[in-house]
Amino acid sequence: MSFVLTTALKDVRRRLADPAALVFWLGIPLVVGSMIALLQGDGGAPKAHLLVADLDGSFVSGLVTGAGGQEGAAQFMEIEQVGLDEGRERIDAGDGSALLILPEGFGDAVLLEEPAELTLITNPAQTILPRIVEEGADMLVEATFYIQRLFGEQLRVIAEGPAAGEDFFADATIAAVAGQINQRIASLDGILIPPVLVVETPAEEGDGGFNFGILFLPGILFMALLFVAQGMSSDIWDEKNGGTLRRAIAAPQSLGRFMTGKLLGGAVLVAVTALVGLLVAAAFYGIGIGRLPLALLWCTFAGTALLAFFYLLQVISTSQRGAAVLSTAIVFPLIMIGGSFFPFEAMPPWMVAVGRWTPNGLALIRLKEILAGTAEPASLLAAAVGIGFPAIVAVWLSVRRIRGGFAVG
Repeated sequence: MSFVLTTALKDVRRRLADPAALVFWLGIPLVVGSMIALLQGDGGAPKAHLLVADLDGSFVSGLVTGAGGQEGAAQFMEIEQVGLDEGRERIDAGDGSALLILPEGFGDAVLLEEPAELTLITNPAQTILPRIVEEGADMLVEATFYIQRLFGEQLRVIAEGPAAGEDFFADATIAAVAGQINQRIASLDGILIPPVLVVETPAEEGDGGFNFGILFLPGILFMALLFVAQGMSSDIWDEKNGGTLRRAIAAPQSLGRFMTGKLLGGAVLVAVTALVGLLVAAAFYGIGIGRLPLALLWCTFAGTALLAFFYLLQVISTSQRGAAVLSTAIVFPLIMIGGSFFPFEAMPPWMVAVGRWTPNGLALIRLKEILAGTAEPASLLAAAVGIGFPAIVAVWLSVRRIRGGFAVG
């Protein structure tokens, strides 16, 4: 055991002798997390800026343009009514998240349940906010469908207007429509009034509403861990060039214990990097301190597993330059598809389906669950096996490769 600890301590001391690399690794989560916090401001939810060109001018289209003032919608969306030409010019200039065009006849189409084509033009320079608008548009279509199922007949009577030659509805018609609506509402007693299902969201520790930054910080943290793993794995070439690997092979202690010590030394720096990122999460994003120990343990485990994978990439390369090229060719796709450049919530479904099974993507999903307080022991155990077992195999293959010629090649 003393040999493993001595090897780990040696690696830690060597890394402390290179403060520039340490500043780079530790600075990624600190700087990026702080920048996100500054951009976020008061921590409120991001608001999509929706421009609406109402070409119909009906009562129904007015309900759409006025929806932004409702308490629920106002938290996520700011709606501004504009002319068609102005709306197109502004969305082309990047001013707004999306432009919604309500066509002529929209109100009658809704009341009579006839086809109507809504045009939604999104801002390609934004990723998440236009999706909020798209979800809102989908909800509008769904709400119209169910309103028609409930009150379609009565809405058609209203849309068709008074009888020919009359300016007002007959009293009997008004009474009949009102009575039918009342009966329909009464039939929903116990289903929607009150609702059968009530969704309750437990208050998070330190919760101050939706936190935009927390979507990005875990990914940024794993980006830093990937850079730590890549940077520390290149140390195996220094060990080779200095003759340390040849002496390790000839030493009474096994080469496996030597590699275990190097992984342990790497785990210390991984833990320090993760701790910096998690402290940023606690300071700026209200993550409960009670969740940090498990999150730190998980990040250290996952980051050490990544180091094991990168050691294998180093030793299977025929030159130090080739190893640098190979590891770089691996690390950036992992960062991109594993949820570090963009959160999984903003990525295409096919990319999420692939990225969630990468080592860093799988670990990132579990970290978000830990920080949100929703992690299940079974899911953590399954992810630990899925990440840890291949890492053990990678270490075993690395030892065999070192013995098989890497140390003296």
